[in-house]
Amino acid sequence: MSAFRNSPNILFETTVTATRRLSPGFVRVTLGDERLRDLAPHQLDQRIKIMLPTTGDYPAGLRAGLPEQVWRREWRSVPDRERPWLRSYTAYRTRPTAGELDLDFYLHQPHGPASGWAAGARPGGRLILSGPHVQAGQPRYGVQWEPGPATRVLIAADETAYPAVRGILPSLGPGVRATVLLEAGAAADAATLDDVTAGHSVEVGLRGGARGGTVLTAMVGDWLAEHGAAAAGLGNHFYAWAATESSRITQVRQLFAEVRIAPERVHTQGYWHDRPAREEVAD
Repeated sequence: MSAFRNSPNILFETTVTATRRLSPGFVRVTLGDERLRDLAPHQLDQRIKIMLPTTGDYPAGLRAGLPEQVWRREWRSVPDRERPWLRSYTAYRTRPTAGELDLDFYLHQPHGPASGWAAGARPGGRLILSGPHVQAGQPRYGVQWEPGPATRVLIAADETAYPAVRGILPSLGPGVRATVLLEAGAAADAATLDDVTAGHSVEVGLRGGARGGTVLTAMVGDWLAEHGAAAAGLGNHFYAWAATESSRITQVRQLFAEVRIAPERVHTQGYWHDRPAREEVAD
């Protein structure tokens, strides 16, 4: 567990204070607790971990304040059938002064553990999460968005990465030109980002009956066929960020390599797995 020795993450015990259906595929769950005033508001595509109980409640050893190295050990010590599911989510909107955090959940069909929890979430419900303590002083922890001096960026995402897109776009400076490629099962789901995509070049690809991530991969390929050479010529002034289903990531990376865009100017990440749910290995 030495990999987590310097982690700024600790456990927070939260309570659902509100839920809001944003679109056919999205529900926003607002979490509250006084201790969330200590959750660092790094925003962008900041990742946190949530714990979803497999039984009626959480094991007693998982409690607020535990540092990541300790809670990981406690989590692994819980018998398999009682061990909470671990999932990664984007903390794009943290309100420390109010002790609140919004999490937007895409409701996969059929539901996985997180989708099922979010669909049934009601005020008063509990959720334990792990995130960075504000006093740890590591503002890049859990953040993958690193555009450097880029003035031209490509952002490609399916629904699982929409919260990250929502965190990233408001951070762009006035001199940055962005293209946003969105895969969606329903146009109304993509429309939940209209307030942050306004003013940028946006393309929405509807999935229809295709497997998750295939439409987005094709959209990235089409964009690179037209703009890839120019993007490569920009060097450090171009940056790409793409997140979708895990099995598509190798192909997405290859598309950028084929047009000779330097790998350090591209971040790709699998945000979900198109396979039956199983217990997550601590990462």
